[in-house]
Amino acid sequence: MVLIRPFNDSDNQKMLEIERLCPQGDENCAMGVDKKDVIARYGMYDNWNVLVAEEDGKIAGWIGLTIKTDPEKKEKYVYITEVMVDPAFQRTGIATRLIKEAEKKAQEMEAAYAYCYIYEPNKASRYLFEKMGYSEVRGIRFPGISTYKKLDVPSEYSIKPADIKIIDDAVAFINEYNSGFIHFTQFTNQTFESHLKLIPGYGQENFWVVRDKDNKIVACAGLWDSSELFNLCYAREPAAVKVMKSVFGALSHITRVPKFPAEGENFKVLYVVDYAFDKKQPDAMLALLKYLNNLSIDRGQDFLMAMTDPEDDLLTVIKKLKPQTETWNIFAKSFEGTLPTFSPFYVDIRDMVP
Repeated sequence: MVLIRPFNDSDNQKMLEIERLCPQGDENCAMGVDKKDVIARYGMYDNWNVLVAEEDGKIAGWIGLTIKTDPEKKEKYVYITEVMVDPAFQRTGIATRLIKEAEKKAQEMEAAYAYCYIYEPNKASRYLFEKMGYSEVRGIRFPGISTYKKLDVPSEYSIKPADIKIIDDAVAFINEYNSGFIHFTQFTNQTFESHLKLIPGYGQENFWVVRDKDNKIVACAGLWDSSELFNLCYAREPAAVKVMKSVFGALSHITRVPKFPAEGENFKVLYVVDYAFDKKQPDAMLALLKYLNNLSIDRGQDFLMAMTDPEDDLLTVIKKLKPQTETWNIFAKSFEGTLPTFSPFYVDIRDMVP
């Protein structure tokens, strides 16, 4: 008999072992996740729950969720962070039970709807959530720049780490840039400073501001070292990547080429987050991306990545640096009324822990 109960600290190690057995994807492409602590991610949220499925005293799986609030509409909604089932217990209905229990918890907290992210090749998760009444509402792009060579940063822009006074101006800039994006909550100076401190691997020392020749802020972005919470690898490498590795392998004898980590080898990734730029001066954001690329190389990183809505102007800028792009799809289900329009969508970096 399956028991669904709240998480307790003694579950952590077994959950880590199970997660390593569950790469996200299919037989052709799958992403592996390696964490130091299953629960560390939840410390970034105000209100969270993890429910564990247990059968005959053994952990069979779990589901995590956090409740958020739209401050303007006063509407609550739930983000389902993860659903994990031990391979030994898969196809026994445990994932379905866990989702139903999470939805029950969400409705008890008066959430209007729930959403989650599914890695595009993860057909099993897509099928599961569609069966549970969820529908695909948005595709989020993950462009990644291979940081293998230094880039020329134009001297017309001043790029410096933000101090407290500059942070105040940057907050207003970020708010203006993201105005109109669903799930974006306007920052105050205090909430943004708290945001910087609360996310492991981030902090004010990793936030940069770009000024033009008139000393006006024209771009800004943070740099998040996600390895504080998780590492990624290809558990099953896509065929396209294998082809590119073969081509670039030959070129590597005569020139510098992008690095492609081996199957099972962790990526070293830094994420561009909390970005904003003057859309009349996209070259300012391009200059900042080049600067962050060079900084990533100095820090020994393999990739510089971002998480963007397909309508976000950042995509147009970052494409000039020839990124590889992954897609994660948003699936959502309404508990009352109709779903909001998930367009354009603000990606909360806290949600980006697989």
